[in-house]
Amino acid sequence: MHALPENSEDRLIADTPRTAFWVTLAALAAVKAALLTVLGPVYLPDSSDYVLFANKILNGGDWIHRLDLSAEDIPLTAFRGIGYPALIALYKTLFGGIWDWALILSQFFLSLGATAAIWRLARRLSGRTWVAVIAAMGQGLGLALVLDQCILTDSLHATLLTLVAATLALSLLDGRPPTVARALWLGLILLTAFLLREAGAVMHLALWPLAIAWCLGTGRGLAHAALCFVLFLTPLVLGIQGYKAWNQMRTGERFITTVGETAMYHPVLDLARHGYPVFAEDPLLADADLLPLHPIPGVSFSKIIQHLRSQHSMNALDITRHANALFHEHWRRYPLARTKIVLGRLSPRYAFVPFMPLSGPERLSLWAGGSTPFPAPGEIWRNLFDHGRIDQAALIGIRTLARALSAALTFAFLIGVPLVVIRHLAHEKWRMSTLSRRDLALGTLWLFVTAYPAAYALVYLEDRYLAPVAPFAAVIGLALLAPYAERAVGRIWAHVSRRAG
Repeated sequence: MHALPENSEDRLIADTPRTAFWVTLAALAAVKAALLTVLGPVYLPDSSDYVLFANKILNGGDWIHRLDLSAEDIPLTAFRGIGYPALIALYKTLFGGIWDWALILSQFFLSLGATAAIWRLARRLSGRTWVAVIAAMGQGLGLALVLDQCILTDSLHATLLTLVAATLALSLLDGRPPTVARALWLGLILLTAFLLREAGAVMHLALWPLAIAWCLGTGRGLAHAALCFVLFLTPLVLGIQGYKAWNQMRTGERFITTVGETAMYHPVLDLARHGYPVFAEDPLLADADLLPLHPIPGVSFSKIIQHLRSQHSMNALDITRHANALFHEHWRRYPLARTKIVLGRLSPRYAFVPFMPLSGPERLSLWAGGSTPFPAPGEIWRNLFDHGRIDQAALIGIRTLARALSAALTFAFLIGVPLVVIRHLAHEKWRMSTLSRRDLALGTLWLFVTAYPAAYALVYLEDRYLAPVAPFAAVIGLALLAPYAERAVGRIWAHVSRRAG
């Protein structure tokens, strides 16, 4: 074996992606560490529930074996899943008073692992290091930056789903056949995500096309593919049934959580705001004093819960089931209105989420109780001309460019992937078997990214819920636009060179 000279140009080219990878991760780690030093762990309203649940775990008690669903409006240990509180309890035991700092650092570390997976996927799809750098920085400085520093389930949940989706996509692209061990391992990650957030009992369906494409598209035969897909789902299915069995043991009722006693009333309030007589039509809520609706949904939820408890002797699970029944009934009765509301939840502003390198740090500062360096609406010109605040104009300009890039990536992803796949299928007389592994990966990732927020929008959607899927929109948008961007830059450079010459 002949080693390349230390200063060889070939060696430099070979090491460039590796160097860029570590420099990018190191830069993101430094930014995260600096913000943690300045702002500390960020607590939001939901954080207190997780900490209280963790304290219950540490204090013990018979709630583990027995729970009265009628004792409280919102019984904490039935309303919240046990995964994140159990993790907090573990960190409190291991690290004492600095448990929250240790937990945030762990969230940082795991999130950087998801960033690394996004890097690898971006480079694999595009063949370009600069695309991988932008994709990784976009993921690391966007929603992940905000959520990683919060005592919330969002960071770890998003990290785990990102790792699963990226691993499935990379395995499909590389033609790496599924094995029993790998299928079970990915299934265990999916189970962990469910324990962190109960919505995983449904949201995992968005990953099915990608998982099926991996199992079928790597050439081991139908029987092996079916076995690995079943093994992929087995940990989650067993975990869901185990969680229901635990609740049945302590309450006599089989369920996962009672979070629906608030969350599932969002669609009801949506229809009420649009003037539909949903309360008058419901015999259980017809005599409740709910109109006019309070601008804060939580206030209306509290009124509904208290009314159903006091007037109809319903417990937390009864109220959850009532909300679920109304959800299905309203889709039957008002399908067009519900469809319009769901589509309205898929706001165009979500196009700015895949790439938000300035808005991410800004939001983290605001969530931590700090300020924003950006001027309030209408103040930029006064600040610029009266106070000489050129920095604010520059920030607005950079943020505008970032939003324009993010919107372009989102558009390229949403429109480009169907065009690529449909064009190929049309050329091959619509034979699915002719799709390349790359086209399969693009198409199934597209289904994952679009189905995930669409499922949330059926009930309630916030942009932080997009953390598991937004990086893939950026990766694929960049991969599709990269050749055009390079040609445009080449033409501009050639023009400048001619002018300079």
